[in-house]
Amino acid sequence: MMKNWLVIGSIGMALMACMDSSSSAVSTDMIHIPATASGNVPHASDLPGIVFQDTLVDLGSMVEGAQKGVSFTFTNTGKAPLVLADVSTSCGCAVARDWPKHPIGAGKSGQIHVNFDSRDRQGTNEKTIFVVANTIPSVTKLTLLVDVVGPTTP
Repeated sequence: MMKNWLVIGSIGMALMACMDSSSSAVSTDMIHIPATASGNVPHASDLPGIVFQDTLVDLGSMVEGAQKGVSFTFTNTGKAPLVLADVSTSCGCAVARDWPKHPIGAGKSGQIHVNFDSRDRQGTNEKTIFVVANTIPSVTKLTLLVDVVGPTTP
């Protein structure tokens, strides 16, 4: 009998919680990526743009266990300030160490610094760096290539 009251009480509280009509609803106004479902997309020429000097960097060959840093240089080709929301990588062996955390003005440039650790990475490696920004498209992919030579590499 006690178990039934517990179940009925739990269901009642769950239903009341679902009927809560407070003003904490999520709306598209909270999302600041230009291309949204709202249909109010500004003209592309008024938005920031990101163009990289190189989207692919080939580090060549390196000895297993060594580390190497590389910088990807970019320019804001748009009219509005460019904001890099996140920079992530496809693997823990490549780590985005530093990138601008402040808005980049129109026509200004910046760099994203990535470090590659070749430990336990023998052979050909292709790593992707994902740059999320307030641009269209919102994600730009960069590629890092490196051939790691170790004691057992033929």
